[in-house]
Amino acid sequence: MFSSERKLITFIAIACILLGLLGYAWKQRTHVPFVTVTLEQITTPFSYGASTILRNLHTGIEVIDNAIGNTTALSDIEQERDTMAQKVVDYNEVVAENIRLRQLLNFEVAHPEFDMVVATVVTKDYGNWTNTFTIDRGAEEGIAINMPVVVPSGVVGFVTDVFPHSSRVQTIFDPRTSIGVIVQRPESRIASVMKGNGNNPTEPIMVNIAKDGDILEGDTLITSGYGGIYPKGFPVGHIKKLEIDSEGFVKNAIVDANVNVRNIEEVFVIIRSSVMAPNSPKEPLKLVPQTQRDQLEGVKGAVKQ
Repeated sequence: MFSSERKLITFIAIACILLGLLGYAWKQRTHVPFVTVTLEQITTPFSYGASTILRNLHTGIEVIDNAIGNTTALSDIEQERDTMAQKVVDYNEVVAENIRLRQLLNFEVAHPEFDMVVATVVTKDYGNWTNTFTIDRGAEEGIAINMPVVVPSGVVGFVTDVFPHSSRVQTIFDPRTSIGVIVQRPESRIASVMKGNGNNPTEPIMVNIAKDGDILEGDTLITSGYGGIYPKGFPVGHIKKLEIDSEGFVKNAIVDANVNVRNIEEVFVIIRSSVMAPNSPKEPLKLVPQTQRDQLEGVKGAVKQ
């Protein structure tokens, strides 16, 4: 026990003496060159290594910090870009909607003879053998079957089915649709029927035109008023091409319609019209048999019986 304590005390004393000598030597390093050189040779590698490690560590921290800062800045820029892009989209949509609504308003003001309801297209069903869409107005808003549907550029179709708050519209491109049309050109005024074309849904056909009928490519077609659905005078389209029927007795006309139903978003449904359709006789007209006088004068008369 006593021997162990003596060894510990001796070790501590020697350590203190060594530390004292090292401290003295460090203070006197400028006066004792061999001590200074030796200490510098011993401590220089450690000092250089520590300095390099600290410098590299500081550089790495700066790189990481810059990378984080750049990533954050890039994220902010991308977010700001996306926000600006969305604002541009919203602005363009508002402008487009404003233009459409202004056109609808101008059309409504220009046609006080019609009572019209504005409706929005909510679903579409376009194909070779059907061409319809659904609007968000129905019986509760005054819509009824066979009411005409129009836009400022022309005729769209008519109402075929009515529900409480929605309706189905059959367009002029549907093969089941027939609409009375007339050539607007004063020298012509040829009237016929335009039908949807199942073989080419985008090009309806004006059918059964007399072979020598005065109709030309580019002629404007308007509604004739016959049929009891469409008021007279609404624009329909233009004659795109004339074709002789396969039997050679009549000709047909391919029509370039004014309306592109695939792009429309709002339509007018005409509830009431002060424009009278051409009068139809309540009783059918019958031909009076020719008399001898008629045969001589070449006259035939038609009266009601």
